Amino acid sequence: MGLYYPTIVLLLELLMAPRIKIEDTTGSGEKITLTIEGSEISEERVVQVLQMLRLLKSSGGGVVEEGESMKERIWRVIVENFGDGTWFSIRDLYNVASREMPDLKVTAVSTYVSRLVGEGRLVKRGSKPNTRYRVQSVRREATYP
Repeated sequence: MGLYYPTIVLLLELLMAPRIKIEDTTGSGEKITLTIEGSEISEERVVQVLQMLRLLKSSGGGVVEEGESMKERIWRVIVENFGDGTWFSIRDLYNVASREMPDLKVTAVSTYVSRLVGEGRLVKRGSKPNTRYRVQSVRREATYP
């Protein structure tokens, strides 16, 4: 058995190549996972991957030029397109906002709309799948029979 032990250890060492896993989340909530695996991982390669991650985050990761956050952008789209008191759905908002923000996901729109409802900026009516939203500041005129 003594002859086989070094062979088994060597095989295990070959099977268990070093691995570096880097995870980060962009400002819009997207999760980025990068893995480097191999027998010889250089410091230079790790630095290159970190630089690539920085580029990915800066090219559309939730905060845009002029410091406008994703939430502020979505609020601006709501005010510009539905600020007149029009009721809208998550899908309606997504269809309008995705023209300006091509990488936008409908789940992100839903999350920010929920936050805006919680802040009192939007009014919510109905239940899934027929939920509708409207800007809070718009008041309905009293209708008389």
